[in-house]
Amino acid sequence: MTVAAEADVLRADDRRFEAMRKEDWAALDAALADDLTYVHSSARLESKKEHLANLRAGKPHYRGIAPRDRRVRVHGDVGIVDGISEMHVENAGKEQRFTVRYLAVYTRTGEQWRMLAWQSTRQPDA
Repeated sequence: MTVAAEADVLRADDRRFEAMRKEDWAALDAALADDLTYVHSSARLESKKEHLANLRAGKPHYRGIAPRDRRVRVHGDVGIVDGISEMHVENAGKEQRFTVRYLAVYTRTGEQWRMLAWQSTRQPDA
């Protein structure tokens, strides 16, 4: 697949993170596939509807998201991103900073890449 498609998937990953951090619910809704499977680093599983409802309720509130060391692979209409992200969240009044290793799967509908699945694992504190 082309380098352009890989760059498009990476931009979709960036836009989704930015929408979460800015609480831009319309942009986040558009960035997520309707049949999303979202697995948090705590192993909690959410559908798209559950994920959006919890974020709107501030469970959790993402203060900062800093992805790095990302690798993108594109196979037809499927894009896979694996990387590491520094997370800064507020949950139930508590600030938390931690690092996750994640795998995000995107699917292309027309020209738009939407996240179909997310799985993250929290890295042990140093």
